[in-house]
Amino acid sequence: MSAPTVHSNRFLLPVVGQSKPLCFDVPVPHKLRLLQDSASEFSMNGESLTGQNGFHQIALHYKTNHHLTINTTSIRYHDGQNQVEFLWGQEPTQHNTEGVSLILRSNEIDVTMGKIHIVILLHKEKRDMCLCPAVQTRPKDVNLTGILGKSPDISYDEIQGTQTPTLKLKDQEVKTSRVMVKDYRLASAPLVGCWLVPFQAVTQRELSDLTVTQL
Repeated sequence: MSAPTVHSNRFLLPVVGQSKPLCFDVPVPHKLRLLQDSASEFSMNGESLTGQNGFHQIALHYKTNHHLTINTTSIRYHDGQNQVEFLWGQEPTQHNTEGVSLILRSNEIDVTMGKIHIVILLHKEKRDMCLCPAVQTRPKDVNLTGILGKSPDISYDEIQGTQTPTLKLKDQEVKTSRVMVKDYRLASAPLVGCWLVPFQAVTQRELSDLTVTQL
């Protein structure tokens, strides 16, 4: 039997003070604005394909001249003058330049651009490979937007006594269900339980507001 075709990407959203994270689905294929800080001219975008989990390509931009493009084969960094390329599976290495640090390990690359620190993991499942970003540092004085920019200020309460599990989320009652999902932000990709809620309930935006035409 072949595996069912993947029609959406499922995102996990940790919630401070709650044991269960939220999760929501975004249809594939798509090119998404994952994280953005306009003040420091930082952005991270990701592209997903139908039939695959995670992302097959992620691009990070910092100021006007720093560009990092990661796919499931290679990592390319351009600082406006010079380009360096790494391959997944090569010897661990690191590259530092003005405000940017890249540390490549076996199946992850550690990226710091300005105040923002992200680890991007490469996952291999049977024949498929995918990328998953895990945001490590969110400066408190920075207003991060994008699909992954909402975590710090999200909260919910479970409403007791309802027939269908219901959460109070941003002053709205949202019907939910408990599902198990792989947490690709960790190298071991453990299964975790989460409350599945509609995309708009978390982001308060339409999907078109969070898509990009170019990575």
